[in-house]
Amino acid sequence: MQGPAKAISTLSGRVATRLLHQRNYYRRVTFTLALCVAACTSQETRPALNSERIQQTFGSYGVDVLSNDEKQRVSSLYSLDGNDKITRTYAVVDFIDAATPALEAEHALIKSGQSIGEVFRKAGWTIEKRHQFIGDFEVPAAYTQIGRLMRVDLPQQLAADVYFFVVSKNSRSYTYATIIEIHHPDYLSAADLKRIYGEILFDNSKRSGIEDFIGPPPGHS
Repeated sequence: MQGPAKAISTLSGRVATRLLHQRNYYRRVTFTLALCVAACTSQETRPALNSERIQQTFGSYGVDVLSNDEKQRVSSLYSLDGNDKITRTYAVVDFIDAATPALEAEHALIKSGQSIGEVFRKAGWTIEKRHQFIGDFEVPAAYTQIGRLMRVDLPQQLAADVYFFVVSKNSRSYTYATIIEIHHPDYLSAADLKRIYGEILFDNSKRSGIEDFIGPPPGHS
């Protein structure tokens, strides 16, 4: 092959090689972008833990365990105002599968006072909240502990979230507890909770007031 025919053949080969490189380059770019989008989507759609949200909203976070036994833990999830603690979430945890051997290490950390969501997430568990109730109800003045810890005057309408706390790993799932959270009015409203978690289409809790969820205040029966 000589002359123009050879030149055309050489040029065609170079063009084909260049097109092949370009296709491979675009494939790599597309694949990388897909990974980035998937990662970003995963991060955006994963609801923040309550501890993370308090930290983000108020700049600090801590947890005080108010009572703790084999059946139930009551805790104050707080932020700091100077040296003062203000409860942002009053949480009542009724244990269900906590005694399961697969959860033994995590449960021991939680019993020692650590945050439930943080313990399970750090241990590699997937967390799911199966909501039973999202709304608000009046907290009567007789619940003096809640008013004192939140530094609010009662009675007052406060937002509440009731859900099964389910953890999964290695194709196994456990309902660790039922958690009742009552939130400070400067932190979360019922409308905020519904924006975060969505509406509860079917509320099977058959409960509507604070006493139905956490029982009467101390000294009352």
